[in-house]
Amino acid sequence: MKHKILCIIAASICLTLGSCIDDFLDRKPMDVISDRDVWGNESAIRAYLADMYDNVMVEPHEWKTASEGFLSHYTDESLRTYTWGIPYNPTFPDAYLNDYTNNRVRWEYNNVRTINEFIEKIPDATIAQSEKDNYLAEAYFLRAFNYFVMVKRFGGVPLVREAQKYDGANIEDLKVPRSTEEDTWNFIAEDLDRAIAGLPETNASEDQFRATRYAAYALKSRAMLYAGSIARYGNVQLNGLVGIPSDRANQYFNLSLEASGAIINSGRYSLYDKDPNDRAANFQNLFLDRTLHEEAIFVKAYSADKGHSFDYYTSPESFKVSYGNNIGPTLELVEAFEYTDGRPGVLVTNDASGDPIYYDQPEDIFEGKDPRFFATIMYPNNPWQGNNVVIRRGIIGSDGVKVPAAAFSDRFAEDPSYTLAGKDGMPIQGDGTRSGFLLKKYLDPVNLRLARDRSTTSFLVFRYGETLLNYAEAAMELGRPEDASSKVNEVRNRAGIQPKTSVTMEDIRHERQVELAFENLRLWDLIRWRTATRVMDNTVFSALLPWLDYGTGKYVYEKAPNTLNSAKTFLERNYYQPIPGVAQNDALVQNPGF
Repeated sequence: MKHKILCIIAASICLTLGSCIDDFLDRKPMDVISDRDVWGNESAIRAYLADMYDNVMVEPHEWKTASEGFLSHYTDESLRTYTWGIPYNPTFPDAYLNDYTNNRVRWEYNNVRTINEFIEKIPDATIAQSEKDNYLAEAYFLRAFNYFVMVKRFGGVPLVREAQKYDGANIEDLKVPRSTEEDTWNFIAEDLDRAIAGLPETNASEDQFRATRYAAYALKSRAMLYAGSIARYGNVQLNGLVGIPSDRANQYFNLSLEASGAIINSGRYSLYDKDPNDRAANFQNLFLDRTLHEEAIFVKAYSADKGHSFDYYTSPESFKVSYGNNIGPTLELVEAFEYTDGRPGVLVTNDASGDPIYYDQPEDIFEGKDPRFFATIMYPNNPWQGNNVVIRRGIIGSDGVKVPAAAFSDRFAEDPSYTLAGKDGMPIQGDGTRSGFLLKKYLDPVNLRLARDRSTTSFLVFRYGETLLNYAEAAMELGRPEDASSKVNEVRNRAGIQPKTSVTMEDIRHERQVELAFENLRLWDLIRWRTATRVMDNTVFSALLPWLDYGTGKYVYEKAPNTLNSAKTFLERNYYQPIPGVAQNDALVQNPGF
């Protein structure tokens, strides 16, 4: 890590000073760059800072776990398409942690050391004091973020406040024991308060993707909400190394509410509403708009020379380059999207007598659904990139018998001009959708067949919609249902669905499920609410199977287990992940059950 940073800094210094070519034979080795070279050169400082930003795990959309698995695969949101790799029949975090070589463990102390060194050195930098103050505040924000990444996985972790130095004989002095989970969350709050005090309200356009005061408020809003939930719904174990005393819950909910309120009351942010006449397109474009728009509080941006592979891994079968199809939203999630009049979102496949309903077009079954559904999920016959997404389990012959597809190439014997399956799913063989649906959110609808590392869609790390829902949840936890209701209805009004006259905690959780789907927040919500063990209890999530009726040309639907009959499990011990390196560090205590 340090060598990487020094290389970046050295390159920056060379570009700035313009002397590297002339002095090539006389230059110093990369690993002995002096403090004066680094902290006396603002370009080098900015390179150091950029590396700190780049390394913090914001859990963006393109982040894969192991073997092309995505975080939504470990939740009730989606099914993995591929029958190989991890997770297939996932038990979290056993499968999640299987691939140590790709750093799934998220033990972020390399990052923490880099930031601590920055915090120690920046006060002596030979730059303007205002710049030093801003850089220091950013470092506190980034350190808090790295600890947030760890505490939600491990509970209490070692709090390392200074850059440790190994002198060859002080290994025991460098072993820091775990702090309590409560102290870890408090440390995050303290760092964020330092960041809030020093960060600007806005940045210049060239620095638009650096943290502002409101990015720090947004992290505090999320982090303190998580801490409050753990205090309310979790259990204290190992003398507080995991869990928070329940009498602290309201303290954290208040901190979250105050942070959310600071963002709301600033007047600087609002819900994205550039296409009020088409609510589905508006919500879809919220995630495609690469400007720092009115809802974006903190964004991870990409460019053509530093892209990601989300489209490559998730595009539909007939639109893919190679992998594709890898996120199949569950029927349970699809039915969580209500109808615009506020009715529950259960899809109607049969009439009152139990006979199947014949739909003229495959998309007709979804008529009247929450516009966010159409922006988030690809459904049978979804228009896409100048064509349509065709998903079909098979064909009903003239004799009324369903003929399922085994492979994409299977032909309908009664009329070989038809393939049994749709070009984008659902045969058993191959890598098509296992649920009858594919993901749309974040996918580029314009650029065809994006190769690996060629996508440039930004990731909204913090957005105003989440802030409103954080506020609503904290308010509800604090016994303020009217405040909660008003914020939930702001989100629902933007979506174009019926507002609620009052809300329950379950309503707020439901709103998070649909509004924030596939933003890599669902798993952590299920964990902090301690509901993951109930939602994923050897659970086989469902599919919607479309059948073409050959005689009428209409479609009927069947609700069934996913086509791989693949179950998901979340064990009680999995509310915390195992502490790495316990065998090598006797100062650490392992989490319960590992």
